Amino acid sequence: MPGPPPGALAAVRATLDGLLDRPAPREWEDTRYALVATGRAPLTPAERAALGPHADRRPLFS
Repeated sequence: MPGPPPGALAAVRATLDGLLDRPAPREWEDTRYALVATGRAPLTPAERAALGPHADRRPLFS
């Protein structure tokens, strides 16, 4: 099953960055960011460390 188009994922990333009040690490793939930011996948310890105190703000919306 194909995933969302890249343009849609870019829009999701921009929206999530705005809700987070900071950009997520650029090395995060858009699909993974969408899943963890919305609470549909757990953060790994490394992702939690990269977000720092912002990690506790997830899910950004549900």
